[in-house]
Amino acid sequence: MKNVFPSLAIGGFCSLVVLQPAYAESQQPAVTTMKKVVVSASRMDQTTEQASRSIDSVDKQALDEIQANSVAEAVKYEPNVSVAGGPVPGNQSVNIRGMSGNKVLQVVDGTRVNTNFSHRPSYFLDPALLSSIDVVKGPVSSLWGSGAIGGVVAQQTISADDLVDDGESIGGFVKGGYNSNGEQWSTTAGVAGKQGDVDWLLAGTYLDSDTMEQGNGDTLWGSETKNSTALAKINWQINDANKVGINYRTSTNDGHPPVVGSADDQLNASDNLIDRTTDDEHLAVSYQFNPGSDLINLDSKLYQNKTRIEETNINNGLDVSDIETLGFSLTNKSEIGDFNIFTGLDGYEDGFDTERPGSGGGDGRPNPPADAKTTTLGGFVYANYQLLESVVLEAGVRYDTFKSEAEGFDNSEESALSPSLAVTWQATDWMAWSLRYDEAFRAPDVYELYMDGTHFAFYPGGPSNVFVPNPELKPEKSKNVELKGNFEFENVFADDSLSFTAAVFDNKVEDFIELSVYVPENMPPTCFIPGMGEGCAGTSTSDNIANARLKGFELGAVYQIDALTAALSYGQTRGEDADSGEYLSGIPADKWVASLDYGFWDIDTKLGVRAIKTSDQNHVPSDDTQGPYEGYTTADFYATWEPTGESLEGVKVDLTVANAFDTNYRNAWASVYEIGRSVRVSAQYSF
Repeated sequence: MKNVFPSLAIGGFCSLVVLQPAYAESQQPAVTTMKKVVVSASRMDQTTEQASRSIDSVDKQALDEIQANSVAEAVKYEPNVSVAGGPVPGNQSVNIRGMSGNKVLQVVDGTRVNTNFSHRPSYFLDPALLSSIDVVKGPVSSLWGSGAIGGVVAQQTISADDLVDDGESIGGFVKGGYNSNGEQWSTTAGVAGKQGDVDWLLAGTYLDSDTMEQGNGDTLWGSETKNSTALAKINWQINDANKVGINYRTSTNDGHPPVVGSADDQLNASDNLIDRTTDDEHLAVSYQFNPGSDLINLDSKLYQNKTRIEETNINNGLDVSDIETLGFSLTNKSEIGDFNIFTGLDGYEDGFDTERPGSGGGDGRPNPPADAKTTTLGGFVYANYQLLESVVLEAGVRYDTFKSEAEGFDNSEESALSPSLAVTWQATDWMAWSLRYDEAFRAPDVYELYMDGTHFAFYPGGPSNVFVPNPELKPEKSKNVELKGNFEFENVFADDSLSFTAAVFDNKVEDFIELSVYVPENMPPTCFIPGMGEGCAGTSTSDNIANARLKGFELGAVYQIDALTAALSYGQTRGEDADSGEYLSGIPADKWVASLDYGFWDIDTKLGVRAIKTSDQNHVPSDDTQGPYEGYTTADFYATWEPTGESLEGVKVDLTVANAFDTNYRNAWASVYEIGRSVRVSAQYSF
């Protein structure tokens, strides 16, 4: 059964609904100028970069069909996008074109999320409260600054507009869900209103999951969890020119994950788990000013993020990790003659604090920096100009300064300039091309700069390897060239449409930061005397040791006729150390994604299937010990029933059979195998 769906894909019967962004993108004019908008989930939407960049979007309909356990799972069907962090949903993050972790920026409701602890989770939102996810591929520092050398994952939570129908003053929904794998139960509810110039929303989710099973029936240890999330929004349109808003969300996760957290080299063992409670809180106040002038369309935000992770480690000690971000953003759009100009100023301070009982004592415990903080201030300007009726030029530049400090260490101060250039050409009615050049950077985090204490020990009290701080670390810098083509055809065989998107990229990353671990071949006998072995097993330090090069391409096609949608995509990324020629780790395997759906509107039902086929990942470093990484094929079936009859108005039922053939597989670079078959069903009533 494993080869059924690749054969269908090759035969042209499968498609990829996940590439619907490519179709949506092809339906928009390829050459546009900036339009006046009040606020957006992504700065891409406020510039013509939406047309010249590679951006994949997952809308609310697709989120309901996928019924994902995590944000990473929701976007894994996109070409050159994959899940990082292993199979436990609470530990997962997103890999874009071979980059993940702190190399991919996370944005929620238009504000940065800088939460990034070593070996700990960073994505906390339940996908049930999201209206869309945008994945921006490639460097975007010219708009967002540090951390966007791999791309951006922009999440937009539901709003009053999503819940309240036109002409109504109140609306809402109640949704219950069940997942057979892990006996998982979930409840989501929301209510919103529009009264005069005020709109508001209250929503929340609760999820309770037992341990899940892998494809071979083994228990996936550490996958049990209890999650709760609350969301509140209120906006007041004071008058035609002024609008203010408040956005608040909080989430709590109580689980028992593997001791190494989100590391891909974690073993699946019942005796290697910890107790972890994560509390995440966000508050943002916004103000928009749009007096109807071509020069002023102002959007400002002041926000605060707080994340606290408490863990009872395997030594029965309590680990506490705190990060608090206080930041602001100010952007404005102007039209001056034939120029459209987008400017902005951002500033934020990340404060870190940790408690690690027993750290640095040769017991295998690291010692993160205490009372550490990073302060960043940056400004940018972006402009587009319609040179010809069919040609638009884009140019932007951003300048950032950043400073990191921690108790007992020298400060680290750097600055970075991030330029961006692009041209978009509408060659014919059915063909458009864009060529981009972007530079980006990532400032080293406080863990890379200041970590000390014990990295690992042979046994408690025995020879240990110790961290050595490196406050002299330089920022990672990337230079990316990308060529993209969009092609759209109407009435190909009948009253139908066919769209095709292709992109090729070459991203060069200098001063790549890696953890260098040195272990001596021989150790003196005194190292094995209890209490005398600290440092005998060598040192670990973060260094700028590599110049990386990541290159590849993406292809996608979508065909539509009547109620049938068929699509297919392929993504390939290659990564190597530009100095030694060694392959890089963390590069996803080549991936085909295909899907097909059809709407049986006479019975108010849509049926569909998605299939993923990856190749063997043979492009691995010579010192890799986790391979070989074999390719795999998975298939998901889904059905949606949304009756149109008056008596059942507002009812919606989604059924998903994920990994339908119970394939036992693992992603490249992960040690633990993924979740097996899961039957997911949800029932929703909207009013």
